[in-house]
Amino acid sequence: MTRIGYVLKVYPRFSETFIVTEILAREAHGDDLRIYALRPTTDPRFHPEIARVRAQVSWVPRPAKASEFWAQLSDSLRHEDLRRRFAELAPDLAGLPADEVAQGISLAASVIDDGIDHLHAHFASLAGRMAWLASRLTGVPYTITTHAKDIYHESVDRGWLRRICGDADRVIAISRFNERYLNEVLDGTGARISLQYNALELERFPYRDPIQPSLPLRIATVGRLVPKKGFADLIDAVAALDIPAELDIAGSGELHDELAARIERLGLGDRVRLVGPLTQNEVSELIRGSHVFAAPCIPADDGNIDGLPTVVLEAMALGTPVVATSVSGLPEVVRDGLTGILIEPGDVAALTRSLAGLATGQVPVVTLARNARALIEEQFNSRRQAATLSTWEGGNR
Repeated sequence: MTRIGYVLKVYPRFSETFIVTEILAREAHGDDLRIYALRPTTDPRFHPEIARVRAQVSWVPRPAKASEFWAQLSDSLRHEDLRRRFAELAPDLAGLPADEVAQGISLAASVIDDGIDHLHAHFASLAGRMAWLASRLTGVPYTITTHAKDIYHESVDRGWLRRICGDADRVIAISRFNERYLNEVLDGTGARISLQYNALELERFPYRDPIQPSLPLRIATVGRLVPKKGFADLIDAVAALDIPAELDIAGSGELHDELAARIERLGLGDRVRLVGPLTQNEVSELIRGSHVFAAPCIPADDGNIDGLPTVVLEAMALGTPVVATSVSGLPEVVRDGLTGILIEPGDVAALTRSLAGLATGQVPVVTLARNARALIEEQFNSRRQAATLSTWEGGNR
C-alpha cells in the first residue's frame, strides 16, 4: 500500500475543515496517511471531527536561531543520499529563508524514515515549497492542491509558483475558475492540472426542505472576518431592508472591530450579531435555523479572493437557500434561479432585493434547495473525492 504524507502549514486549523474532511474520507477509503505540520496551531477551539483522524501527526522542527539551524541540518542530513542531493540543490535554495531550508530538509529525512511514497501539500505557498524541497531531496513525487490566497494574492511569488507546480506530479484546482487561471499562469511549465472540488461527508449534512420564509427573515453567514468575505456589504443590505430581518455572522478575524463599529453606526445592534467562531456542528445548527445563507464575497484590494467556500456547499447540502456573488468558483455551484440566487459582487442593492424577494415568497425556495442538494450529491461527495485522489497518488493498491 502506498503511504501518503500530507504537508500542511498548520494542523489542525479551525478554518480548514475541508482538509480534515479529505483526510477522513481517504482513511475510510483505506489509504495509509501521515500528517506533517510546519507550524503549531494557535486556534483556541477544535472541531470534534479532528478526534476521528487516525493518521500520525508530526510537527516538523523549525529553528529559531543560527545554532539550532546548523544542529537541525546536521541531524537531518544523516542520510548519505540527502547530503549528496542537498549539495547539488543548494544553489537553488539561496532565495529561501534559512528556517524553511531547515524544515524542508527535516521533512525530507522524515519522508525517508517513515517510508513515504507520495507527498500531498495543501496550498502552493509554504507547504508547497516544503513538499517541493523534500521531493527534490528524496525523489518522492508530490501533489499540490491550490486554493485561493496561494495563487491570487499580490504577495505570490510567480516564479516559485511556476517552479512548485511545474515540478509537481499533479496540480489540483478546486474550481474550474482556478483551473483556467492556473492554465494561464503555468503555461510552459509542463504542469499537469486537474480539477477536483473540495467535498463533504454527506451523511453529516442531512437534507431537509427549507424553512418557509417568515418575518423576521433570519440570515446566516460564516467565514473569517476579512475583506474578501464582503460582510460589510451584507450588513449594509440588512440596513437597507424595509422588512424585519436578523443576521448572524459567525467567524473571527481582523475586521471584527470594524464590522462591530459599522453595526453600531447603522443602529443594527439588535438585529446583527457577531457570534464568533463556531464548530462545524454549531455552523450546521445555525444554517438549519436560518431562512437563507448569504455569501457576499468580493475581490479584496490585495488581489485575494475566495476559492469556493466550503460552508456554501454545506448550506446547499442542508437545504438552506443560498444567495451568493459571482466570484471565482461560486457560479459553478450557485446557479442563478436553479440552485440559488447569484448576484454581482459589491452590488448591495441587488443583495437587498434578493433577500427581500426571499422574505416575501417571490423565490421558489424548495425547488432551489432540492436542485442544490442534487448538485452537491453529484459533484461534492467526499467518498468520490477520496477515490480519485487515491487513484492519482497510487494509494490503496
